Amino acid sequence: MTSPFENLCGPGKSLKAEPPDAAEFAGLKRSAHARLKDALNKNISLESRFDLAYNAAHVPYEAPGGEVHLD
Repeated sequence: MTSPFENLCGPGKSLKAEPPDAAEFAGLKRSAHARLKDALNKNISLESRFDLAYNAAHVPYEAPGGEVHLD
């Protein structure tokens, strides 16, 4: 069975599959952790705190089996 991602990849399609990049993934995780920490700062506006937390939530996370998920 073809995955939704595979349906979007290939010649003439909108996405291109790339090999995983451990350094890029680590950077995304660092960024998410920093944003979540900053979102706890009560000295900034509620809107800014929400924006920081919301954007941190969109960073991929790694499941126990090593799969990367975007939800």
